[in-house]
Amino acid sequence: MPDSLAWIADAWRAANMNASDLYITCARGLSPQQLAERMADHEPVEIKPAATLQEASSMVDLAQVYCAGRIGQAGDWAFIVESGGSEGWALDPAVSRDAEVLIFDPRPDDPPSFFSYHADGEVQLHFELGAGYSPAGAQPDLLRPALEAAGVIAPQDSIDDMLGPDEELSTQEQQRRALTVIGAHFGLSLPQQTIESGRLPAVITRTAPPSSW
Repeated sequence: MPDSLAWIADAWRAANMNASDLYITCARGLSPQQLAERMADHEPVEIKPAATLQEASSMVDLAQVYCAGRIGQAGDWAFIVESGGSEGWALDPAVSRDAEVLIFDPRPDDPPSFFSYHADGEVQLHFELGAGYSPAGAQPDLLRPALEAAGVIAPQDSIDDMLGPDEELSTQEQQRRALTVIGAHFGLSLPQQTIESGRLPAVITRTAPPSSW
């Protein structure tokens, strides 16, 4: 499943794309509506008419609505793409009870970006995307071999922690490769065209500021 998620890194940096509109959370073992309800600060969520990315973003007024999302299904994975004040990587791991949850947090106002993998109510893996590699969680080495093979990080037994001068990658390329590894490992491919320019059912996920603010 090559480059199934690499486009996310490009979208986060595209001149015509606001990264605060691309907080992406995916879940295996939950329906899209169940995922939205677990992430929301109120239950149940109301499913609204299908909206574009821009229309969902316009729902956020930071008064009555702090975060709006659009939900969908990609293979085994439910997903939600949020605009506004998402919890991002600070999402309560309890959201993943009896399920697996992947979080792609652009952190546009406070880089670097982060990836988190939660399962059964616990953080399994959490690391920065494209800004060094200091993994945390119950399975910190889960993706290490694949990330090493992809040239994202140096081998663990290498003398140098950094790539050589001829192999140095830009932050964006490191993110692209890391996202490709994540997609291949978890069997996840997200529909770029639908997310960026299509319509998906909309939900309001936050009517109050996130706890991480």
